[in-house]
Amino acid sequence: MSEVKTAPGSLPIPEKRPHKSGLVGSLFRGSIGKSQIEPNITTPTKERANPNTWWLGLGGIAAVTLVIQVSMVGWAWRHNLIYGFGDSLSHMTISRRIWDSPNPGLSQLGTNWLPLPHLLFAISTLWIWGWRTGLGGSIITIACAVVTSGSLYRIGQRTGLGNAGGWVAAMIVATNPSWSYVSSVPLTEPFTVAATSLATAGLIRWGTSERAYSTGLTALFCGLPTAAAMLTRYEAWGFAALAGVAVLWVSWRRFGWGHIMRRQLFAFAVLPALAVFWWLIFNWSVFGDPLAFEHGPYSSKTLVAPLGSLGLMYGKGNLPASFALYGKNVLDIAGSVTVVVAFIGLAVTFLQWRGLRQELWLCLAGVGIFVVASIWQGQVFIRLPRMIPPGVFNTRFGVESLPFLAVAAAQTLRLTQLKFPHLDIATLRRALALLMVIVFSGGWAIGLIDGTIPGTTLTVLEAKSDASAGADQRLVGKWLHQNAESGYILLDDTVLPVLPLIGFDFHRVIFTSSGPIWLRLLSRPRLATWVAVEVGNSSDVVWTTLQREGVFGTVFFPVAAFGSYVIYKQEPAPQQLPPDHLIPKTISGMVQ
Repeated sequence: MSEVKTAPGSLPIPEKRPHKSGLVGSLFRGSIGKSQIEPNITTPTKERANPNTWWLGLGGIAAVTLVIQVSMVGWAWRHNLIYGFGDSLSHMTISRRIWDSPNPGLSQLGTNWLPLPHLLFAISTLWIWGWRTGLGGSIITIACAVVTSGSLYRIGQRTGLGNAGGWVAAMIVATNPSWSYVSSVPLTEPFTVAATSLATAGLIRWGTSERAYSTGLTALFCGLPTAAAMLTRYEAWGFAALAGVAVLWVSWRRFGWGHIMRRQLFAFAVLPALAVFWWLIFNWSVFGDPLAFEHGPYSSKTLVAPLGSLGLMYGKGNLPASFALYGKNVLDIAGSVTVVVAFIGLAVTFLQWRGLRQELWLCLAGVGIFVVASIWQGQVFIRLPRMIPPGVFNTRFGVESLPFLAVAAAQTLRLTQLKFPHLDIATLRRALALLMVIVFSGGWAIGLIDGTIPGTTLTVLEAKSDASAGADQRLVGKWLHQNAESGYILLDDTVLPVLPLIGFDFHRVIFTSSGPIWLRLLSRPRLATWVAVEVGNSSDVVWTTLQREGVFGTVFFPVAAFGSYVIYKQEPAPQQLPPDHLIPKTISGMVQ
């Protein structure tokens, strides 16, 4: 093996192994078909030689994405859809109760959702008006959209497609109305998409680097965003698993089975492993079960279990059906044009295979693979308009596969690497990229104006359906905000998840996660001034408890009603709530 000179302090890179392109590869005589040796993907390109090129492109992408997101926030505000999804209200409730609660602390994170989005949303809940309207959370998710676009731009560049490929990959996602809506309201999917895209950009930079990364750089640019993704949504665990296998393979092919390979694998895996370990310890310390998130009372598996008895768990135990269900979901979200172009890009990728080092973006498929596996295991329920019975539920899962489709679609630009005599390839690539951007941007504009287009606005349709179904609940929250000026408010937030709409601090609003004070008011309801219940709902703890006590119509009198939801007020004013030190400390609070 010939001696390879490296810069001081860098790791040695062994001589590259031979690469066989095969008959199929020889048909595509672009930059990868000219040699029977693995392509030197570390050779600086003209774009890399000019450090200002990618910064200017990145700034342009960020600006365009910001304009799109602000426009979508304005649209959602006009249509009262900032809190369109009930999950948005739940996310902002959890985020605020971490610090504003009679029983504050990290235990308020619960186990239904992973913690990182709520920890970041908690910052926005310090702004009371932003918390009540949801705009505080929108600012956080808009930042996720900008990070996603910037990451996809860098991925497109690093896969050898230059600025044109970066723009195409970023704009396919940024101009998708479903993604634009989801990333303009307080939801957790934008965090997963942003973190996995950022991690993929780091992985591709790691794989195509001229010098081997130190363990610190590998952990910082690859391991850290992967760990962050794993603390956003469980779908990111599929991405992390696939990325770990890819890092192992690329490190082995590049460095051989030695200490450099082991150090690179350790550097990538240590932070994601610590993230999972922390989550297991958290579940064990708070709920007494390290796997409470998987089979506890608030786990997805438990919540969707009743649907199985109704025969609505499509795909459970049937892997092809699970794949078909999620495929339809992705098709409805992305649109047929994006999916067709993405399949063409995938075909080009495998026909012009350049080695996994430049194709690490394929790790983005891990998110979709995890969703399919979850449907198959009966842990995820998805309903689409074309199903029987028709409906829309959990369609947001399809949004998480958009980055994979976008980068795959951008790979069609590699067709310009074929030899065309008397044709300026650079001009052809720019023209093709511009055409693709115009097509996808036009789809966004039309979808934003006409929300009936099913190909790209499915999540908007679901948000409207969710908001309509919970209209009476939201009216309860708004009425209390306008009229309950003083006194304690008692309600079961699992039945009335409208705490942000009420907009008062959580020392006045007493609900299931208020700790001992919640149990105290249930046993002594006369301490509350206001009570909000769903009449006749046996799942409403406040209704069943106070109905048994016989205080409705004798102590509490109805002052407002919205459908089956009734607001009661105590007359005359009740006595004051006793200080915390008078509340029995042996009673543990309930955590959602």
